[in-house]
Amino acid sequence: MSGRRAGLRFDAEQGVTTEALIFLGDLDPEAVGANIEFATHYEPTPVDEAEQLLSLVPIAPERAAFIDLGSGMGRVVLLAARRPYRQIVGVEISPALHEVARENLGRVDRTRLRCRDIRLVRRDAARYAFPAGDLVVYMYNPFRSVVLERIVGKLAAERSGEIVVLYHTPLERELFERGAPFTLVAQTPFGIVYRRVPTAR
Repeated sequence: MSGRRAGLRFDAEQGVTTEALIFLGDLDPEAVGANIEFATHYEPTPVDEAEQLLSLVPIAPERAAFIDLGSGMGRVVLLAARRPYRQIVGVEISPALHEVARENLGRVDRTRLRCRDIRLVRRDAARYAFPAGDLVVYMYNPFRSVVLERIVGKLAAERSGEIVVLYHTPLERELFERGAPFTLVAQTPFGIVYRRVPTAR
């Protein structure tokens, strides 16, 4: 099944809307602000590819917070919520996409989700303060190197827990591999999984 067909099927089964291709400059550039220059377009992760990356997480979800940077309409948030993460946060800069994600979260059958603490935050990902403890951070090539470099620096400086990064379409992978304390633990044709163990204080 093609990625688009699978996405439409996912939407129909869940009663949500996540399948779309939208350029943020055509959507709400004034509300997004200056970082619109570094943002990419909205396109949801293909369902099967998201599931494959989620299955490669090398730590128990019960002990980790799952953070989707550039969460769009919330597809990966909803897929991750089928696993028992202690918390899931979708971070999205676009007010329009954020509102659709909120509507989607309100429509799904919560009894089918295993995570009980799901939050959607409208914020610039570069300014987002990561929660303490173990983290699983998901990105579907949401922004260019200017913004991503700041996020990699923040993750590299985190000391409170283990960090796993799921990076789909890793066009800026060198930012994780040029001196940052991340180890490549898995790779697929469409994405990479990095891991960073806690550093001593």
